[in-house]
Amino acid sequence: MRLLPSDDAVRAAAFRLRADLAADGLGRAVEVYFTAPAFAGMTFSNLGRNPPDEITPDDLLAVTLLDIIWRPHVVRILLGSQHGELSSMLAAIPGDLDLWDADDEVSERIDVLWNALMAIDGIGTASATKLLARKRPRLCPISDSVVVKAVRVPGRTWDVLRCLLRDPASRAQVEALRPAAAADASLLRILDVILWISHSESAAAQWVRSEAGMTAESPASEGVGQQSG
Repeated sequence: MRLLPSDDAVRAAAFRLRADLAADGLGRAVEVYFTAPAFAGMTFSNLGRNPPDEITPDDLLAVTLLDIIWRPHVVRILLGSQHGELSSMLAAIPGDLDLWDADDEVSERIDVLWNALMAIDGIGTASATKLLARKRPRLCPISDSVVVKAVRVPGRTWDVLRCLLRDPASRAQVEALRPAAAADASLLRILDVILWISHSESAAAQWVRSEAGMTAESPASEGVGQQSG
């Protein structure tokens, strides 16, 4: 997940994402996500114990709320055989730093943990980034299929999100979409929900957009709980 300098493709993608922030009804849609009982909302962040430098069973449970299934052997590795090693790697990553302020040294520390997680059979990009987002919500954005689709710059997802959020005006736009129910969410969490609402083709995302008046689609009768935001 090494962060690289911005180039024209990264800047163009960040510009496209900023345009998404002005969509009519988006603020209402974000509020629906954080208040409707079908979605993870703040439970992803607040569920159970979340010590900054240790992966816990509560962390794994929280990640399942974002459509991740942990295979039994992965659980045994994360909480057992590699628990101490992974905790040490996690402890080396600052917990009070925002993505847009991260330097090369921080990126290298994230890479160490990232590579260790990705070396575990059964962990992929989505599950790794959702776990990192639970542990470092200000620093590590989610990078699942919806976010990759929204960014449209293969292999540069984090770079594009960092470029977007380095702009104070873009951060203010994201902040303006924060509902009262998400007062304690990180800015990256709000942005992830925005991208899911704006770009997911799932029935659940369509339902949220419909509830907020963003589309003319009828609320889906099935799949409302299927979401990755």
